[in-house]
Amino acid sequence: MKKLLAIAVAVAFTAPAMADTTVYGKVHMSVGKTESQSGLFVESHSSRIGLKGSNALDNGLTATHQLEIGYNFTDEEGSLTARNSWVGLKGGFGEVRVGRQTTPYSAIDDAAAYPQRNDHALHTFQRVPNALAYIGKFGPIGVAAAYVAAGEVEGGTGSDSVTNITANYKAGPIYAGVGFQGMPSGAGDDGTKIALAYNSGNYGVGFVSEKLPGSGDKVNTLSGKYSMGKVSLVAQYGKNKDADIEQKNIEIGYKLGKGTMAYYEWEDLANESSNRVGLVHKF
Repeated sequence: MKKLLAIAVAVAFTAPAMADTTVYGKVHMSVGKTESQSGLFVESHSSRIGLKGSNALDNGLTATHQLEIGYNFTDEEGSLTARNSWVGLKGGFGEVRVGRQTTPYSAIDDAAAYPQRNDHALHTFQRVPNALAYIGKFGPIGVAAAYVAAGEVEGGTGSDSVTNITANYKAGPIYAGVGFQGMPSGAGDDGTKIALAYNSGNYGVGFVSEKLPGSGDKVNTLSGKYSMGKVSLVAQYGKNKDADIEQKNIEIGYKLGKGTMAYYEWEDLANESSNRVGLVHKF
């Protein structure tokens, strides 16, 4: 994996000559304290570097690609993780991708989640290898489907595979999405997720309701955001009604410049409260 990071860095220096490939990344660090700890903790939140782009082909087709590596700045040896890395083919029919990907079911609620440190503590989030996905957009309607090879998703043991089917509607500030995740035989309940959001210029309100894959637990989350110039305010409340677990977040952010934000966050998760100060830099 370290060789992959070296390759990514080398490509970053030669990127200006690659007209159809973009180098991007994010460094997100925080310092905080929980009520049960005597000292501070330092965390790295999904920091990454990646390449993405496309190449025009014959017959109106386009080859697409993404190669992304995560880096944990708090690990003594700087551990690396594989993130979304796939190759695809795009045309009038939509786009087909093969490789490691965030499942469509996991991404259906992105438009309704506002905290900088979106840890998906209560809702489903899965990034899996060996996935075949289709993404299509028809006016304001978006559709996606994925087939994940056997055993690649938690609970996906045996010879069965996991399937995702999602659809969403986006017109102006209005967003609505619905997703279904089919679980392997004997692995528990199938999952369903509904996401609703209204995102205007300086404020937004989002709601997500999910029956968790496997356990069948019911989770609801309500989020809101409001910005005033460089200052942003975010609040979120979620509850797993079956497991009786709650998550509460309050965040105050300040935009330091293009792609860079500092923030303070208070969180209470399963009756354990914490305070964090973080810095996010995107490039």
